Order: sequence, then C-alpha cells, then structure tokens
Amino acid sequence: MTAKLLAPLLLLLSLSARAEYRAYQYLVKTNDPYAVATRAQPRYIISTLNPQMYKSYHGGSRVSVDLLRTWICPGYTGEGKDVCDHTHDKENPAQ
Repeated sequence: MTAKLLAPLLLLLSLSARAEYRAYQYLVKTNDPYAVATRAQPRYIISTLNPQMYKSYHGGSRVSVDLLRTWICPGYTGEGKDVCDHTHDKENPAQ
C-alpha cells in the first residue's frame, strides 16, 4: 500500500529538481620564458572548470592561474550555453 503511494510522490519530487553549477573567474598568465618576446598578456577567463582542472587542461606548469571569484549559476552548461554572469556584474535597474 505504501509503495503505491510512495512511487507517485517520488516522481513528483523528481520533476521539481533544479540543476546548478559553479562558475570561476581567473587571471591566467603564462610562465613561458619566451612570453616576454611574444608579449603575452594576462587574460581574465570565466570557466566552469575548478582551478586544478583548468590549469591541467590548459597547460599545466606553463600557466599560472589565480582565482579571482566564484559564484553559483542556475541551470546547466549543456547545449553550448554560456556561463552565467556574476550577480554583481549586472546593473541594478532600481538605481
């Protein structure tokens, strides 16, 4: 009896689940000794990769990754969706 009531309840609860992910902003600099000759500039990057994964995926010891800030975004990054903006980057319409 309880299994018959529990199954529809669990189905309803699963329909209201929401996804979220963490976004990171980095200052990425090269550690390449030839960077002075090529004038490689530091870049600000927003990614969903955590600091260790970002550094490993984008050059390992050849790059320096400084974490500037992080925030939570609703939804997911599938289907080529962009990472959401930080809440402080949005202009406040009330002002």
